[in-house]
Parts: sequence; C-alpha cells; structure tokens
Amino acid sequence: MKLKFDPKTIKDWITGYLKKHFCNKKRIITFVVVIALLIVNAILGAAMNGIVKDLPEFLLADRWSEDQPMAQVGIYITENQHIVEEDLKRFEYMLEKKLSEAGVTDPDEDQVQMTNVPKIIDTLGIDEMNSSGEEESAKLPERTGIQKLFCVTACAQGLVTVSFENRTMDNVNAIGVIGDFFLFHPMDFVSGAPFSPGDLMKDSIVIDEEMAWQLFGSTDIIGQMVTIEGVPHYISGVVKRDTGRIKKSAGLDKSYVYMSYECLSRYGNILSGITKSKEISEDGTTALEGGINCIEVVCPNPVKGLGALASKESLGIDDEYVAVIDNTDRFSFFSLLSVIRSYGTRSMWNKAIYYPYWENIARGYEDILATILLVRILCLLAVVVLTVISVINAYRNKTWTVRSVIKTLADKKYDLEAEYKLKKEAEQAKGQA
Repeated sequence: MKLKFDPKTIKDWITGYLKKHFCNKKRIITFVVVIALLIVNAILGAAMNGIVKDLPEFLLADRWSEDQPMAQVGIYITENQHIVEEDLKRFEYMLEKKLSEAGVTDPDEDQVQMTNVPKIIDTLGIDEMNSSGEEESAKLPERTGIQKLFCVTACAQGLVTVSFENRTMDNVNAIGVIGDFFLFHPMDFVSGAPFSPGDLMKDSIVIDEEMAWQLFGSTDIIGQMVTIEGVPHYISGVVKRDTGRIKKSAGLDKSYVYMSYECLSRYGNILSGITKSKEISEDGTTALEGGINCIEVVCPNPVKGLGALASKESLGIDDEYVAVIDNTDRFSFFSLLSVIRSYGTRSMWNKAIYYPYWENIARGYEDILATILLVRILCLLAVVVLTVISVINAYRNKTWTVRSVIKTLADKKYDLEAEYKLKKEAEQAKGQA
C-alpha cells in the first residue's frame, strides 16, 4: 500500500514540535541569534563579491579564456633598476620558452597535427608588396604559436606639463605605457576610445574628465590638440576618474594622463626607476631610457602558480629588486586568509618600489576584504558553537529514548495508515452507493 501523507497533518506535527521545543526563552534567543548571524554572513558575502567585481584590473585571467586556466601576474621593480624596452623583448622571449618547457602548446598547431592537414603559410601578394612602408610599420608584428596565448604590457610613471592655449597644468601624473595597457585596465570612457599599441604615430593620449574640464571646459574633445613640452599631442579618449576613499588615497585624487612610453621618455620626467639620457636623432634630440617598473602578464597557467613562477624567472632579476604578485586568485578565501595571518607585518616594505595607483588600490581592498572575511568566519564559528551548545543541552535534558522515538514513529505510521484505509473505504462505499 502506498502511503500518502496529508500536508496539513505534517504541518501540524512540525508546528507542535517547534512550539514544544521553543517554549524555552533561551532556545528562542539562541535561534534568533543564529539566524541573524547567518543573514549577516550572507550580506557580507554579497558585499565582498561586489567589491571584487568593481576591480576589473585584476580579473583579466577570467576574461581572457574559458578554454584553459590562465594567470594574471603583476611584476613591480625597485627604483634602483634600469629596465629598458629591450629587457621587455627578452622577457617575452624567455616567457614563451618557459611556457613551452612547461608543456603549453599552440592549440592551432595541435589541431593541424590532429587533422593531418598541411599548414598554410601566408605569402605576400603583389598589392601587399607594393604597399607603402608606412602602412607596414603601423602594424604590430604578428604573434604566432604560444605568443598568441599570452599578453604583456608595461609602464613607467612620471610627470608631464600639459598646455592648451593659455591654460597649463604643471606636473601632471603620467603613465607611459607599452603594449595593450587598456586591455589590463578597462576604464570607463566618457568619450572617445583608448589609443592602440599598433598606432603608427605615438602622439595620442587619454586624459580624465577633470583634466578635460580644466583645459577645455568640456569632455567632448576627441581629436583636440594639447602640447607637451611644445610638441602637439592629440586626445583619443576621456575617462571617468574612479572615486572613493581608497582610490583617492591610492593616488586618484589627482589627474592622470595616459600616453605612450615613447612620448613620456621624450617629453616628461620619469620617476619610477633609473633612466639614462640617449641621443635619438642626428640633430641632438635626446630621450630618457629606462624607468620601466611595472610589467603585467596574462598567460596560461596549467599548474597553479606556474604563471607567476615563469614570469619571475623570465625577468631574471634577483628577489631583493622585484615583487611578483599573482593576481589570479588574489581575493580568494585562502589568499585573504594569508592577508589575515600577515596582519601587522603586511605594511612593512623593505623594497623601494614606486607602486602605481592600481596596486595601491588592490592592497587597500585586500585589507578591507580580509577584515570582512574575518568577521564572516567569526559569525560562522559563533553559529557552530551555539548550535553545538543547543544540541548538547537538548540531549542532556531529553525526555525521550531511542526506543520511545521508534515507537512514536511506528505509532504515527500506524495512525496514518489507518486513516488512509478509512478514507479509502469511505470513498469505495460512496462509489457503490
């Protein structure tokens, strides 16, 4: 016989049990406190997720590829080092070699080998052969093999003086970038767009809206010209400056101009590392060489920590002159536990590194997230302790035995079966009538 349970009977039984169990005022208070702690934990968890989502600079690994695990690594170099563009080229070469040695392969090459189809090699057509040299120089070298699986950007920090007509802003914070900087740092553009690393001319800049209002009285200024050390530069985009106490304290309380490293080295003052003056043309024009102190990488990470290790080894600088930060799981549970464990010593730095504002922001929010996580852990511990105490007290004050529970359940089952049988017989009698 298939036993059917009456929802009303079950509801009455549960209600009766709760009334009996929670007739004690202490139990009611304990129950309310446990529910409140669980609600607080859920709210804090949602707040943590919101904070992390508001830090897209550290989420490129998730955006880059869903096909394989990726790592996002930040490398910061001390101010007493002289890092130039040639060092970056060497770094990319070594990184490709390290990834290859770790078993990372080009998926396109693997597909060709699996299908046993001859690989097609691109050749130049007549029109391409006759194209101008300027058009060719505007293109970035084609990335092949494992190079397609990772991306590298770098920057130096300094100051520039920007002028428009009779308005001048002295000592504006400047970021001189190499590579696809805006891929790692997706900004909120009020107007325009970021300049591309493949642009033939390196005279495009991006400014924030406060700077746009001070110089032009408007943000609709794409294509407008400003001068830096008397040299024209053209505005390709205007971005919204992030607000908030942490972000202002990290350096965003002032305007920033984003420009190519080439322009910063020629027309600005680099502060982030050792620079040397070099002659770049026969007329005696000079530029600064060096000062690159921030390298950011997104690359395959088949084994946890491999991306950070490969990046560190590829740079070839001793540990005392570099800080390598794996941003991949920077705000995960175990990473924040490490922040909690290092509380008190975390702010003690023995390396002279000119950190960019985004790293300062990350460190500030790490402290906040770690504090929230600590509160959540304490909430859950309190829930566990209160639950254990309640169970122990209930067991000590129990008025039942296992045998009585089994007998009660058997009686309930018998009553439900009898009730069901009576209903069935009544329905049959009604049908015959």
